[in-house]
This record gives sequence, C-alpha cells and structure tokens, in this order.
Amino acid sequence: MEPLHPLYFHYLDVLDVAFQPIVDIHTGTLFGVEALLRGTDTLGFESIAEFFDRLYEENILYTFDLRLREKVIEKFCTIEGHERLKLFYNLDNRLLEMTDFSKGNTTRLLNRYKLDSKAIVFELSEHNEILNIDHFTKLMHHYTDEGFCIAIDDFGIGQSGYKLLYHCTPNIIKIDRFFLSGIDKDPKKKLLARNMVQLSTLMGCRVIAEGVETEAELAVCREIGCHMVQGYFVQRPTLDCGQIVEKYLTDTTRSKEDKRSISNQKIVLKRLEPLKAIMLGDSMETLLDLLNENKEMFLVPVVDAAMQPVGIIHEHQLKAIACSPYGRSLTQNRSSNLSAIETYIEPIPVVDLTMPLETMIELFSLSQNAPGVLIVESSRYIGYLSAREMIEVVHERNLIRARDENPLTRLPGNFRINEYIANAIECGADAVLVYFDFDHFKPYNDYYGFRNGDRVILLFAELMHKVLSTDYFKGHIGGDDFFVGAVLDENHSFEKVCGEIEKLIAVFGDEVRAFYESSDRERGCIVAEDRDGNVREFKLLGVSSVVVKIGSNSAIQTAEYLQRTFAMEKKTAKKSPNHMSIIGN
Repeated sequence: MEPLHPLYFHYLDVLDVAFQPIVDIHTGTLFGVEALLRGTDTLGFESIAEFFDRLYEENILYTFDLRLREKVIEKFCTIEGHERLKLFYNLDNRLLEMTDFSKGNTTRLLNRYKLDSKAIVFELSEHNEILNIDHFTKLMHHYTDEGFCIAIDDFGIGQSGYKLLYHCTPNIIKIDRFFLSGIDKDPKKKLLARNMVQLSTLMGCRVIAEGVETEAELAVCREIGCHMVQGYFVQRPTLDCGQIVEKYLTDTTRSKEDKRSISNQKIVLKRLEPLKAIMLGDSMETLLDLLNENKEMFLVPVVDAAMQPVGIIHEHQLKAIACSPYGRSLTQNRSSNLSAIETYIEPIPVVDLTMPLETMIELFSLSQNAPGVLIVESSRYIGYLSAREMIEVVHERNLIRARDENPLTRLPGNFRINEYIANAIECGADAVLVYFDFDHFKPYNDYYGFRNGDRVILLFAELMHKVLSTDYFKGHIGGDDFFVGAVLDENHSFEKVCGEIEKLIAVFGDEVRAFYESSDRERGCIVAEDRDGNVREFKLLGVSSVVVKIGSNSAIQTAEYLQRTFAMEKKTAKKSPNHMSIIGN
C-alpha cells in the first residue's frame, strides 16, 4: 500500500463527514445515511471531484480512501441506533485501478467496529467514465463476493447504468435527481422514472428516490413504487449526528392519508402468509432443517440483520443438494465471504404494505417468473403473498368497489365520495369540491318516463369524463346529484377548474335538448301537470353547481359543514346566469 505524505494526514484531520438520512418512503422510518465529504474547499479545492482527481493523479486514491472510510465509519458509529442502519459510502470507481488495491481491508475495518458487512453500501456512480466495463464488473463482483451491498448512484444519466444493471445486479438503485425534479408536473419524467422503478424491482433491487425537495415530488415517487427517499424535503445533510432521528415525514399529506388506507391493508393482511424467514448468516443446515420441518414449504424468504428482505430461496434450487449424499458437504465448500445461502438467492418483487394496490399488482404482473411478492412494513419483512392470493386480493378489492359503484353510471358512490371529502379536508391541501344538481329533472322524469331519465343521467356522466380532466375524482351521489373533486396545482388552477365546470354545464344544456320531442325543443319547455294537477310550463333540463375551494385556511373544516354549504348554496346556483355558485375564490 502506498505511504501517505504527512500533508494528506493533515487533510484527513481537516475533512469532516456530513450524513443525510435515507428513509422508508411510506412510513418515514430511517433506513440508513449517506456519508458526504465536507471541507475540501477549506483545503483549497474547488470541488470534491477535484480533490479526488488529485488523489488519483498522486496514485494514493486507494490508500487515502481506506483512511477516509475509517473516519466515516468511526463517526457513523456515534449515530444512535447505528446497528440497525446502513451506511452509504460513495466509491470512486478509479480506486479499483490502483496498483495497491487489495482484498479484505474493509472487512477488517468493519470487524474492528463490530459492524456486519451488510451494514455498508458502496455507491457506484458514473461521474467518472467507465472505460473497461468488463474489468469494472469483475471488480464489482469482488465487492459483492466480500458480502457488501452495492448501489448504483445517479442512475439514468450516464452511459453505463443499464450495462452495470445487466452485468452486476446491484442491491439498490438511486434514481438521479434530474428525473425527479418537478416530476409532479412532467409526465415524461414520470413515465421514465416509473419504468426505472419497475425494471429495478423486477430484478430484485430496492429503489431510492434521490434529491426529493417537495411534497408533490414525494407523492409521485410513492405512486410509481419507489421504496425509499432521500433529499432536502426529508433533511439536509448534517455534520451533527444528534440531528439524525428515527422517524421522518410525520407531517406529510400521506402520513394522514395512510390512516384511511386501512381497508386495503386489511385485505392484504388477511391473505398474507407469514412464511418463516432465514437470516443471511444462517447455515445451510438451518435452511434444510427448516424445509424438512415444513414439508409444504416451497420457498424461503431471506432477510438481513435488520429484517429487510434480500430475496428468496426456491426449493428447486436445493432439491439436487438435499438428495445428494454429499450435499451438505458441498454447501460448506465456498471460495468467497458470501454465506452458502447467498449463492442460492433469487430476486423477487418487494412491496410495502401501504403501497397502493394498483402499484403492488402492477409490479407483480410485470414479473413473469416471480411466484408472488414479499410484503414489508417500515422496510421490515412481514410475510409472503402468492400469485393466487394476489388474485384474491384484486377480486376482493373489486367487490368492495363494485358494491359502492352506482349501478347505472358505474361511478364511485357515497362511501368513496365521503372518503375523498374527508381526506381532502383533513390533508389541508388546496382543492376544489363540486356538487351538481339537475334543474327541472322531476318534471322531465314524470313526463318522459324513468328510462329517458336514466338516459339523461348517463349523458351527464359521459360528459363528465369527456369535458373534465382525467385527474379529477368523479362520483355519483345518487339520482340527479353528482360530485367532482380536484386537487389544485400548477397544472390545475382554481380558474381552470371553474372554467371546465362552466363548460360542462353549457355542453350538457346543449346536448340534453336531443332528449326532447321537437315541439318541446321549439317551445323551450314542456307543458304538463304539476303535483297539484295544474297545467303549467316547465323549462328544459339543465344542471347547476356549487363550487367550493378549500385549503389550510378554509372555513370549511368538516364534511358536515361542507354538506350544509352545498345545500344552502344550491338555490343561489340555480338563480345564477351561469348556474354556478362559487365559494372561496
């Protein structure tokens, strides 16, 4: 190993390490921290990259990096609960070119601080060009054979990312900030990021959304299936280890919404099979004994020391060994630091219990060979959901939805409408809640019959889909009463929503005329008896709406207050020239 000049020992004394938390995207539970170097500017370097370029040019990159690893690990061990966390360490891929590179140094360092090899995650980036992909992947296999976790950093922006994913399947993928910045407003970025998540999950990789800075970005990253999140929205890098806490994201919209996703979780939990898992460090004998004790068990989940799943071992992998007279001896003969168990692990999709069922099903359906999915809660393994049980979950969820759907329009009914309203009010986000009521529907229904009345109701439901944004929630309260909900953002301003509502009212007023006889259309009314038997004129059908804007400062803080507002303002809307009553503009 190259000796260090005293100047570089001085550099080590000046440099410090900041940590940035990486947390479970659904629960906010701390998963690990990334070590970020601080102080290179004090040493006269314009950037961290320039500092490492100097080390590379001096041919001491590996020697200095080992010293730096010890400094990082020593400080990492001062974080409360570090035993349960992972340390993400950025690996300069050029250090693998150093002539003094040797095996076992990191393992000895970890042993000194009583840390498991799985506690460290080497982050591999494409910031420095990878000239020899074969040489590089060979050296990466060296690190995985030593038992370390590997993450591809800045995934998606370099030329070799997908090659690395193919040649050396990492444990973790970190999607680059470029694809997540403004993802809530950019459908193209959302599509690309979703595809990255799906591909990574199918290959058994966990996905970290890196550089998330807003709650809106966080929400989309959850939606597309990311497992973890890192960024300023969670916490900025800190030099003070005392600022690293166990729980984050406690005040986000999702943390409140999760309280209302219990019904979906109950469906999954009811079908969940709590298969006993084995640890990475367990012996092959332990695995074989487990299979012998449970004759019907055809796969075994494998977890690390933090109960985080790393894959499964399928019985077909072990049949030949178990039946061989020398099988157990063969399993003990290995040439790396990997446990015998690790050589038989297969990837399987890992999904969070709180993940939307649609995302869970989508990730599973894209995996052709997976027998099911592993379910985690706060990143910890809790059970296995087979393909058959996944189908039952979908069936039960659809039955619940079908019971609530309006049988005529197939729109969500009162249960989901009330749930949407409760979520919107509780979250405090800016949103628009709209109530629709037909004008002069009863006289039309009495005169033309209920079948034509149903046709008119179906017309309005179809126009809601045609005129209003697909992002809006659309529901059918019953009869001639409808509901629409819309979250306000840069793409959907309050003025835009009101404009779409006004257009829907106008289009319905025009198209509903086709449901009258020509004489009534020309007259502009129908002539019929009222409830008292008196002949009178009734105007043609129309629809009125009450549009209510809510938010953190809204006076409407309960669903009951909203219902009273709808009832009181309905009369005002029917008298208005544009058939709208707008509250909160």
